[in-house]
Amino acid sequence: MPRAYTEAMQPDVRVDASGAYCPMPILEIAKAMRRLQPGALVELVATDPGVRQDLPAWCEATGHTLLGLEQRGASWVGWVRKAGGGP
Repeated sequence: MPRAYTEAMQPDVRVDASGAYCPMPILEIAKAMRRLQPGALVELVATDPGVRQDLPAWCEATGHTLLGLEQRGASWVGWVRKAGGGP
């Protein structure tokens, strides 16, 4: 996966789904996306290791762009750009 996310980028919204299990992290980011304009950047924090497979699959299914996904201790942090915006 390309590392298009950089620390200098500030997310428009941070979704903390720590402690929640499938399907809640994806439902929470989907809910946040509905309120945002195209091109918005969302950061998802989740402790469910299933997000490794779920977030890329959800992005592919919805057309959103997964900019990065990494493990930080017990958490997974992902950055998603909402579909419909510029690069």
